[in-house]
Amino acid sequence: MTATDGFVLRHGKRIAVQTVEPTPRKPRKPFEAQWVKLPRHWIEALRRTNSANTYRLAILILMEVFERKYRGGEIVLSAQVTRGMSRASKARAAEELVELGLIETQQEGHQAIRVTNVYIIIKRE
Repeated sequence: MTATDGFVLRHGKRIAVQTVEPTPRKPRKPFEAQWVKLPRHWIEALRRTNSANTYRLAILILMEVFERKYRGGEIVLSAQVTRGMSRASKARAAEELVELGLIETQQEGHQAIRVTNVYIIIKRE
């Protein structure tokens, strides 16, 4: 196939070709969860805490779990994800969620806390 003066030769026949400029695509917005399910197991466990930050972090983790189903990747409790929660509050809340048996975490040095396991128990009747 060769192009000559707006034409293409294909199987010995001359075919007119028109050049069209592609329209640029709009960049996609990243996926954001509009709602998440709050498992009864988590509700029961969170009743044992008096910390608002623990509730807040639990909800943020559930949102991240839901979003990771579509985006992939691991859950990192970075400053961007926890939006305004202090480092100490985030650490205390994460530790309490681990004690309540809802998550498992991993942290190396001063890096952000990574959630390695999220425990959601579903009872079927």
